[in-house]
Amino acid sequence: MSVAPAPVFVGDCVVRKYEIADAQALVDAVTESSEHLRPWMPWMKFEPQTVAQREALIKTWSDSWDTCTEFVMGIFLDDRVVGGTGIHLRGDVNTVEIGYWVHIDYIGRGIATQVAGALTKLAFAMWPEIDVVEIHHSESNIASGKVPLRLGFKHVRTIRNQTPEAPGESGVGYHWAINREK
Repeated sequence: MSVAPAPVFVGDCVVRKYEIADAQALVDAVTESSEHLRPWMPWMKFEPQTVAQREALIKTWSDSWDTCTEFVMGIFLDDRVVGGTGIHLRGDVNTVEIGYWVHIDYIGRGIATQVAGALTKLAFAMWPEIDVVEIHHSESNIASGKVPLRLGFKHVRTIRNQTPEAPGESGVGYHWAINREK
């Protein structure tokens, strides 16, 4: 991929690259949502993080943007972080994976579904080499599995006996995919 995405407006939210100035808002969002996120997000084992640690992480994400190798983004409502997402170069050639999490105060509002849908369209529109967008989740994360289902993704693989990376994971992963319309 040779270009990074511009901010995307989804409902009242904007999905955009994190900036160093977002570090405190990200710390607050993750801290406020920690018990909700801990069962599903492997990165929660590194929490809590300080603002300085978040700034360093945002710098790493920015470097990935500069090389167009990964696009980690925040979901913002005004200046508040209400979730996180990303377009990740993982898996098969010409395939990207979309991940997401939503702040505890904003779950059940369709944010993850709307954002994943917008990023799916964006991936196909921006990068002609991308043929497939995937979403992966643990079978035990029922809420996360509803997102690809609502968006018309097809369940393409069940991966059994995975080593759980987060406490709520079952060791069985579901992979969903949607193909570029020809």
